[in-house]
Amino acid sequence: MLSEIMQKKLTRHFQFRDLNKDGFVQRSDWEQCARNLAALRGWQPDDDAYQEMMNRHVAMWQTFWQPADRDGDGKVTLEEYLNLADFQRRMGFEYEMKQVTHLFVAIFDTIDLDGDGQITRDEYKLFFEAWGIDTALAEAAYAQMDFNEDGRLSRGAFLQYGSNFYINDEPDVVGNYLFGPYE
Repeated sequence: MLSEIMQKKLTRHFQFRDLNKDGFVQRSDWEQCARNLAALRGWQPDDDAYQEMMNRHVAMWQTFWQPADRDGDGKVTLEEYLNLADFQRRMGFEYEMKQVTHLFVAIFDTIDLDGDGQITRDEYKLFFEAWGIDTALAEAAYAQMDFNEDGRLSRGAFLQYGSNFYINDEPDVVGNYLFGPYE
């Protein structure tokens, strides 16, 4: 069973991904986020970058969220999402870490809009903005993660924060704030 802190963090992540705030995470939330990111970058639907962004978002829905849809209605409820997380945890650490790594590689590649292998503060803010989340939360989260204050997060550091978010039950781990405060 998921710990209380893990339930809080995953609930926050669910709320982050529920773009239209209807209580469900659906493919349409992911597609709208892709459109939002494309608009923020000035990309048009016929641009290759736009299509790539859309494809990445649909793939994340299909790979990481659709499996939680136990009743097949095209909507993931918070309960379904938490059940999937609990199942992954019960499958063992190695299985769970493989899923977490794949997820955060996909998230990193979505945030790293210029593909330089680093996430800047501005890219992180755009990520929050595209999901309809206050960018001040992105600023606060980024400030905690950018220990050397160079304005860049490497892929390795981001994957470590993602692992900490999904695996660590400690309340003050930096990765806990990837999607904003969980309390």
